[in-house]
Amino acid sequence: MKNTILIVDDSRLNRETLADILKDKYNIIEAEDGRSGLEVLEKRKDDIVLVILDIVMPGMDGFAFMEEARTRESIRNIPIVVATTENDYQTEKRCLELGVWDFIPKVFQPEIIRFRVLNTIKRSMAHSLEHDGLTGLYTIQKFSQCVKRNLENNQDTKFTFIRLDIERFKMINNFYGVEAGDRLLVYISGLIETYWQDVENCVFGRIDGDVFGICFPKDEKKLNGFILYIKRELKKYKAAYYLETAMGIYDILDNNLDVRNIIARATLAAKQCKGQYMIHEARYTEELRAKIIREQNIINEMEHALETGEFVVYFQPKYELDHCRPSGAEALVRWKKADGTIVSPGDFIPVFESNGFIIRLDYYVWDQVCRFIKNNLAHRGDSEVISVNVSRVNLYNPDFLESLVNLVEKYKIPPKYLNLELTESAFSDDARMIQNAVDYLHKAGFTILMDDFGSGYSSLNVLKDIDIDVLKIDMRFLSKGSSEERGEKILEAVIKMAKSLDMLVIAEGVEEEKQVKMLKRLGCDYIQGYYFAKPMSKKDYVKLLQKSR
Repeated sequence: MKNTILIVDDSRLNRETLADILKDKYNIIEAEDGRSGLEVLEKRKDDIVLVILDIVMPGMDGFAFMEEARTRESIRNIPIVVATTENDYQTEKRCLELGVWDFIPKVFQPEIIRFRVLNTIKRSMAHSLEHDGLTGLYTIQKFSQCVKRNLENNQDTKFTFIRLDIERFKMINNFYGVEAGDRLLVYISGLIETYWQDVENCVFGRIDGDVFGICFPKDEKKLNGFILYIKRELKKYKAAYYLETAMGIYDILDNNLDVRNIIARATLAAKQCKGQYMIHEARYTEELRAKIIREQNIINEMEHALETGEFVVYFQPKYELDHCRPSGAEALVRWKKADGTIVSPGDFIPVFESNGFIIRLDYYVWDQVCRFIKNNLAHRGDSEVISVNVSRVNLYNPDFLESLVNLVEKYKIPPKYLNLELTESAFSDDARMIQNAVDYLHKAGFTILMDDFGSGYSSLNVLKDIDIDVLKIDMRFLSKGSSEERGEKILEAVIKMAKSLDMLVIAEGVEEEKQVKMLKRLGCDYIQGYYFAKPMSKKDYVKLLQKSR
């Protein structure tokens, strides 16, 4: 199949002469002025591989044609060869500034013309393989090759790698269209090229989608200047949306490191910026690397741990304040490996929440607690109330509500013995969904506790809109930035409000005798904390209950 060439010239004789020279190997399309040439080029952009352009034409001349073509993303990379009788420095300079690939003199010599056309098309094909069609920057393949070569050839030079992307870019495409997103990508690529093009041994390219990469000899001043430059120039970009970037920065310690690993480390650093207000750049460090390795080890071992029973349910008693005696407990999960190693919940819970495994772990804990309650009922005819935590991730699980109801039915225990603790932050996600879930659980007979009350900004709105049974207040929240007197007044007001709404109050994190006395004076119902008891194994909890009875 022949490639197609567009000839734009106001001289019919010139067009026919060029067509005769090239028609054996190419399909020829003709246009007699710049304006009609642009229309043809736009319409046939997928077929045309080269434009032969006259400079002097009525209406839109060759210079205007090139200027207009440069602004159109769909045709800007199609190569242009200028056919001209001009032989002066200024004309040639201006053509090259506008992106001309080559020149052919109008004293048409067939062999010379064929060679120049063929060479330009070959160069264009090679260029298209190495350069991104939208932005004109290096593709990931070419970019990686150049980075590798730079690192290998400059072993004594330290390099820095930047991975840059645009926050919430998919939203821009979804709300404003792909064309708006493409214009932004072209703008960003232009900023990168303008800032880095004159830096020796610097390579930049488009890695993927809205992701760009820059690798340059380490220079903190240049790096900080780029960060400020990007922020300043993005503010100038006229858009109906707020623009933010995320930069992952990696100082390359080993110039023989595979480029894929370099990109991966910068990507891990960039993830630290995601969803973090006012944090737009982050560095890859050994601490970050160690954290990622720990998280990956947790992920690698989680299935085995669940299957072999390494997750153990502990109980932290709640004490009735009037008589200072145990009255139920909160079920907590601990991870005890076969070798005796303890994995902190602070390490594994966030990982499980991010990868969804928390749904299975929650269910496992609920199942263990239901067994415990059933055993109590079978042996004593009664049981203490045990509360279990419900991860906010579970609220988006379509099987969550039904699985809880099925669980108490499976073990034939009244739901009143199984209380459900939801953190306050969970209530701020989707008020209507949470309200529907709470209504469903209330009808099924469950009691709902709001954990960490007061730690967020929507506590009162939640109490107004959603029917909660019990408030849990962490005593540590009162000590942050407040005097004891102010903290006590806040706590007194919360307890009075809860009483007026027929809600019980549990204070957790109670560690001192003076806190117990204060809470009793203020009318708090239950307390939970190290002052009375730490989280304990099921065996120790049963002993505690037997002793108290």
